Amino acid sequence: MTEKKEKGRVSISKDVVTAIAAIAAADVDGIANLRPNDGAFRRGEGMKRYVDTEVEGDNVRVTVRITVYYGQAIHRVAKQVQTRVKAEIEKMTGLKVSAVDVDIQRLVEPEAPPPVEDQAA
Repeated sequence: MTEKKEKGRVSISKDVVTAIAAIAAADVDGIANLRPNDGAFRRGEGMKRYVDTEVEGDNVRVTVRITVYYGQAIHRVAKQVQTRVKAEIEKMTGLKVSAVDVDIQRLVEPEAPPPVEDQAA
């Protein structure tokens, strides 16, 4: 049996894992901004404050805090967050995700779309 020589080691920062989880979660439909009166939903890096990760060896546990729009199936949104976060972390890092906990913080009314102005005038 031939022994392969190791060429070095690769380490992935906890912040990188957190960013991957945040970006993945932000792409799920039905999630609103956690902060009231804050217009645009914080996507990707801006959502990192709502994601906690624990990395021990090759195992990762993630907690994502979200707000869901009223009228959305909460269990469907939460399951999509779990599935997407797990898949993206495992695909991009090779780490094993042992759990993705979704903490629903609030339920909010969807924002009314801005009125359309008649530009023909």
